[in-house]
Amino acid sequence: MLETDAHVPADALEEVPSTVPDLLAAAVRDRGEADAIATVAETITYRELDQRSARLARALLTAGAGKGTRIALLAPDGIFWITAFLASLRIGALLTCLSTLASPKELGHMLRNSDVQFLLAARRFLSHDYGEKLAVAFPELDAATAGQLQITAAPYLRRIWMDDPSGLPWSEPVEGLLALADGHDAPSPSLLTAAEAQVRPADEAVIVYTSGSTSLPKAVVHSQWNVTRHPPELAKLFLVKAGDRMLPMLPAFWLGGMAMAMQVLSQGATLVYPASPDLDTVLETIQRCGVTRLNGWGDGLVRLRALATERGIDADAIVGLGPFRDEAGELIPPHLQSNMLGMSETFAPHSAEPINARLPADKPGASGRAVNAYERRVVDPETGLEVTTGDVGELQLRGGALMNGFYGKRRCEVFTPDGYYPTGDLVRIDSDGYLTFVARRNDMIKTRAANVSRLEVEAALRELPGVANCVVTGLPDAEFGQIVAAAVVPAEGTEPDADLLREMLRGTVSSYKVPRRILFVSENDIPRTTTGKLKLDQLAGLFP
Repeated sequence: MLETDAHVPADALEEVPSTVPDLLAAAVRDRGEADAIATVAETITYRELDQRSARLARALLTAGAGKGTRIALLAPDGIFWITAFLASLRIGALLTCLSTLASPKELGHMLRNSDVQFLLAARRFLSHDYGEKLAVAFPELDAATAGQLQITAAPYLRRIWMDDPSGLPWSEPVEGLLALADGHDAPSPSLLTAAEAQVRPADEAVIVYTSGSTSLPKAVVHSQWNVTRHPPELAKLFLVKAGDRMLPMLPAFWLGGMAMAMQVLSQGATLVYPASPDLDTVLETIQRCGVTRLNGWGDGLVRLRALATERGIDADAIVGLGPFRDEAGELIPPHLQSNMLGMSETFAPHSAEPINARLPADKPGASGRAVNAYERRVVDPETGLEVTTGDVGELQLRGGALMNGFYGKRRCEVFTPDGYYPTGDLVRIDSDGYLTFVARRNDMIKTRAANVSRLEVEAALRELPGVANCVVTGLPDAEFGQIVAAAVVPAEGTEPDADLLREMLRGTVSSYKVPRRILFVSENDIPRTTTGKLKLDQLAGLFP
């Protein structure tokens, strides 16, 4: 079953900013004095954001960065993150967005895998000390000198700048980097303008790591076109407009948070960031920064809504915190709200309806129609042949804001010969073009709006002492959607402890990937076919 969306006329495409330099310039022209980013501690306008990101961009040029330079960013959401993101993309660099939740092992893999040359980082966030994590990831840093890094485990990494490098002889201060823009040999503003003019829509812009079907996260690469052109289309669905003050609950290093940040910036609205995801902090930020919009889902949103109501906050007055309403102001039942479907590879939703749209009564739970000219087809997972309209099969995508590919992978390893990406999602698309999600075909677990690879967690468990074998699955959960659960076969002569296994896992995988349930079983308990293949559909039955 093949389904396409109408393409926008070529002459209309030229009028829309298709690179980050052009998008930011348009925002400054149209909304220069409007608030761009607001926090409890500080608020800056679009003009100030332009000036700050320009200074950092000129500093990076002085340090030797330019088009295609591999830069990584490790920091919580806020003014520094957005400034560094824009500065890197203004000069055409390829920016790797690192998770603040990453373990030392994960950080090491991402920095090595994406060939990072420069790292911009915060020192601390919540309980994390990224100086300590980097030192664990790369023991060679102990003997390294700031500005002259030579690390065999990350051979291209040359410089690390942190906001607080105290006690780290291998790191330089961010303020020192910024000072490069003020030196007599720094590039002039006109040179930055010339560099920005060389940034093309097709240039690779960002790398985002997401759990995949292998034991290590996969590196999704998106272009300048995707970063700038898909968010305005999403803004139509989320009804984002100038004057909104939007608080995204998903962090910007994940595609959902990045896409929302770019939606807001593309419309000249205001991004509002709390100092931490703590719900009390979020509520204080909502009140003090005048939040009018909120983007989130899952258990965190449910708990925030309940806490806001307890404190006398009118949740219904904040779009996204209260229940969604249609254009007439009537409440939309949950089963008739668009269940938007997207992934990192598609730069957030590829199938959706506006948040104020009521689904037709005969399409409960549907995601919606194609967004931004995505081409969608549904095929038999085994034969690759298109199924009949309305039948269930695997979704394949082409066009729209589909990723360039996976960093370091050949296109033939990722896409079909005619350019479609097999998503692993089992869906059906009806004759009206409404897509409905049915299930995941592969080994992904969706917990608290994050994807977790079953194979990644299994690989980490098998490295632990006392673990002979294991299988990981997702169990349904009313609060989290799914929880990660592991059935562990103890090594002979050992009696591993579940809590100790969890504690050791936190050193190798992000906290949200650590199994909430661990069950000890024998090898014979694991359901397999006669040929030894796992019966994935029966794994949940192991857990009483």
